[in-house]
Amino acid sequence: MHLSSTLPLPAAAAAAAPALAQPTVIQAPQNSLIGDLLSMELGPPQPQPQPQAMPQAMPQAMPGAMGGSAAGMDLLGGGLDELFGGIGQAQQTAPAPQAPAPQAMGAAGGGVLGDLFGLSGGMGLGNQGAMYVQPPTVWLEAQRGKGMEVSGTFSRRQNQLYMDVTMTNRAMQAMGDFAIQFNKNSFGITPACQLQIPGPLTPNASSTVSLPLNTIGPVQRMNPLNQLQIAIKNNIDVFYFACLVPYNALWVEDGQMDRKVFLATWKDIPADNEKQSVIQSIQITADAAQQKLAANNIFLIAKRNVDGQDMLYMSLKFTNGIWVLAELKFQPGTSEIHLALKTRTTDVILGLQEIFTAILRS
Repeated sequence: MHLSSTLPLPAAAAAAAPALAQPTVIQAPQNSLIGDLLSMELGPPQPQPQPQAMPQAMPQAMPGAMGGSAAGMDLLGGGLDELFGGIGQAQQTAPAPQAPAPQAMGAAGGGVLGDLFGLSGGMGLGNQGAMYVQPPTVWLEAQRGKGMEVSGTFSRRQNQLYMDVTMTNRAMQAMGDFAIQFNKNSFGITPACQLQIPGPLTPNASSTVSLPLNTIGPVQRMNPLNQLQIAIKNNIDVFYFACLVPYNALWVEDGQMDRKVFLATWKDIPADNEKQSVIQSIQITADAAQQKLAANNIFLIAKRNVDGQDMLYMSLKFTNGIWVLAELKFQPGTSEIHLALKTRTTDVILGLQEIFTAILRS
C-alpha cells in the first residue's frame, strides 16, 4: 500500500506524535583527541580511501503507485490527499540519496596514527545482546477511534523492520475488514504486506500483529524526520494518527566503516556539524556501553584509553544511507558520558542524542 501525493496531517494526528526533549548540549572542545590524531604527521603520504559524501537531503518523492504486495489497493478510495488535505503541515523538501557506503571494515596499515587508533588491530565487538525496543504507546485512543484503540512500537529483527501493533476493540460491536496505509515519509517506509487481523475483533478483544515494513517507498521530508502518518480502516470508518519511528529501528547492519575511512570522514565533515552533549546520571562501563550499542547496529571503530578516560569511536548508517560518526568519552570518577556526533545531515542529531541515551540507560 502507498500514499498518494503530498499530504498534510490533521491537527489531531499531528498531536499524537510525542514531542522531542531537549538534550544537554556543550561546546565542542578545542583539544579533541580525534582532532589530534587526525592532525598528526604520518611521514610519506600514502593512498587513502576517499571519504564518501553524505547528503543534506533525501530523494524527491516518487510519483505513482508503489510496488509490492499491497500495490494497486487504495483502501481510502480517493487516497489520503483529500482526507489529510488542508490540515497541518509536512515539509516537501526531501534529502537526497546517500553516496555509496564506505568499504567494509578490515585491517589497515600502521604508522603513528595507525598505532594510536588501532589500524592494525582486530575487529571490535559485533552485534551482541538484544536491540533496544521502546515500550508500546497508544497511538489512537478509543474515543477518537470510535471504540478502536491502536497501540504499538517498532523493532528491528533479523535485518527486518517491523511495526508491532495491537488493535483493541472497546466498542459494543465486532470490528473487521482492517486495512492500513502510510503517508509518504522521510525514510520511504511502507507496509511490506497487508494488515492481517484474524477473524472479527469482538468487543473487549485485542489482537497483536508484527507488520513487516519496507523502506523503498515514496519519500517526503517530515518534521520531525521520523514522523510516520498512518491511516487504518475497519468496517466502521477510516482513522488517522501519527507516531514516531525510533531511530535505532532504522539503523542497518552494514554500518561499520573502515577505520581509515572513518578518520578521513571525521576530518572532512565541517566542524560546525559536530554536536556534543552530556548523558548525565548514568553508571555504565565503556565495555558494557559498547555491547549495548553494538546490539543496536552502532559499530565499534576503535577503543582507546587516554589519560584514564575510555574513548569509543563508532559508526552507524540509516536505511537511506545517512552515515553518522560518534565519539563517546567516559569520565573517570563521574556518572556521565560525553557524546560527540558528526554527520552531514545534522537534522538527525537531536533524535540521535535521545536514542543513544535511551539505549545506554536500558
